[in-house]
Amino acid sequence: MKIKLALEWFINPDHLPFIVGLDKGLYKKNNIELEIIEPEGHYDGFKELAQNNIQLATNEPLHLIEKYQKNICSIGNFFETNGGIIFTTKGYENLINEKEVKITSPVSNPVTDKIANDIIQRHLEKINKTNNNIKIVANDFYHIKHLKAGFDAAWLCFENFEGVESKLEGLEVKKIYLEDVEIPNFCALDVFASKTFASKNMNLINDFKSMSQESIKILSSDFDYSKSSYYAYTKTKSSPLMDNIIKDTIHRFKNPFQNSKSKWKNLHQYVVKEKISDISDSQYSDMFV
Repeated sequence: MKIKLALEWFINPDHLPFIVGLDKGLYKKNNIELEIIEPEGHYDGFKELAQNNIQLATNEPLHLIEKYQKNICSIGNFFETNGGIIFTTKGYENLINEKEVKITSPVSNPVTDKIANDIIQRHLEKINKTNNNIKIVANDFYHIKHLKAGFDAAWLCFENFEGVESKLEGLEVKKIYLEDVEIPNFCALDVFASKTFASKNMNLINDFKSMSQESIKILSSDFDYSKSSYYAYTKTKSSPLMDNIIKDTIHRFKNPFQNSKSKWKNLHQYVVKEKISDISDSQYSDMFV
């Protein structure tokens, strides 16, 4: 059966389980013809799932619970990293000295902006400082490029990407991650399914999960193979940056997939408490299999 899997971003090492599964023929052995789709926009996969145009998608768990998704459910969490906001040294000085702080972000909307501001205000409260002059600007995902171009900080950074890249670039930074301010982590990726598809194809979904977990078992213990399969699939040349990102990433996958319903309950409570979402407990429970 053909299964279309829409990513949340362009193909990158976070998606290695699916690349390896294709390379090793694991999905094919289970009669799954997997097609990986790179989106134009971050929410494209959710839109396509809602309309039953695709079967599966990856994205951060936050986007599932920021509003009720009638036809979307999580089938499990397969990747998790640390993340939050990364400041340049000068940008952090601007923050604590109550100057304007310009933050680059791949998205700017009421949900993500509110969480970014909550991170900042919680941190400032800890150090007895204040600053309400925060400006979030929607750009792309190339955070380090924007920091080097003059932005004070970058939001929605992942440690296995921007954390690695900032070190390689020799960029002096101040990281304020979600765990530093007692906000439940959501720098992670789940696999989501159309409920319509899931209700009729749970055996197939379980086979997909099983083969993806087998991929994780293979790649997590073989850095060289992870690199070669990634570069072969993406048709890109090896680079020190991507080598280091892959090296950091391969140990962050979940085998087996973790149960998302229990894993993200604290996150659900946080977004409801902060009036980011109004999803009820019953609606929350309805979005997982």
